[in-house]
Amino acid sequence: MSADLLIEEVHFRRNWINPYFLGRKSLLVNLSDLAAMGARPYACLLSLGLPASLVGEYFEKFIIGFLEECDRFEIPLIGGDLSRSEKIVVSVTVVGYVASGVPLYRSGAREGDSIILVGDVGVSELGLRLIRQRSSTHLKEITDLPSLESWAGGPDCYRWVLAHFLPEIHLEVAMWLQEHKLANSMIDVSDGLGCDLLHILEESACSAEIGLEDIPLPPGVDQITTASRELILDGGEDYALLFTCSQAHLERLKQSYPPSYPPLRVIGRIVRGEAELRLVSDSGSEVYHRKGFDHFS
Repeated sequence: MSADLLIEEVHFRRNWINPYFLGRKSLLVNLSDLAAMGARPYACLLSLGLPASLVGEYFEKFIIGFLEECDRFEIPLIGGDLSRSEKIVVSVTVVGYVASGVPLYRSGAREGDSIILVGDVGVSELGLRLIRQRSSTHLKEITDLPSLESWAGGPDCYRWVLAHFLPEIHLEVAMWLQEHKLANSMIDVSDGLGCDLLHILEESACSAEIGLEDIPLPPGVDQITTASRELILDGGEDYALLFTCSQAHLERLKQSYPPSYPPLRVIGRIVRGEAELRLVSDSGSEVYHRKGFDHFS
């Protein structure tokens, strides 16, 4: 079971996202928490706090988006609550199960494991920056992807904004990894690659090295600079999968991984030592210091 909150002025702004997209995103980000453990979704609960002025059309658009994602992933909405609130508050609880074996925990990484990334990092942060830079009040009226693409003004910018509004979650990949027992530990990248990898290292009591040149850059970014390094390490809300697997399992993984799934990228390895992440590049190596999103920092 997993629960997550999306709160107005903390996770989103009403003028920046249409309630239809917000409804879809609200379920997606929660399903990513199930993906992080290789669990198959079973059911969900939705609780909403809304200003009294929004219980009509705004609520209707939100629930249409939410239920569309329920249908896509074949998850029933089995209950919830509705309350008046000064700001919009979305609380989603998802229930999942593992058909066989055990879930994938953060604590299973072992010395010698490869660190593997599925999905993109830094893209959602670029989308958020683009929205902040532009006059974005028109965004709250956009409910279809062609209009969103037109607003973005180019393929790279469109991918950025789409990643922020409707993140791609890797549920099918995660369930496949759990079913075939090819991963030792796993997490979804919601707070930033560096921050979330440190969660694995702390739970597994080990250290890691990752190659900066091995991490895929976001579309439209073509070289590693101080700014792009910050994007790929600290950008949040990408919901990529990050997992570790043994060398023996890595060979099996490469041979049997379905070609229709997003590509696997080996970005580093687990080594012996205290929970520390080292960044390796052509210019040397350095210790990573946590900079991912923290609600209370």
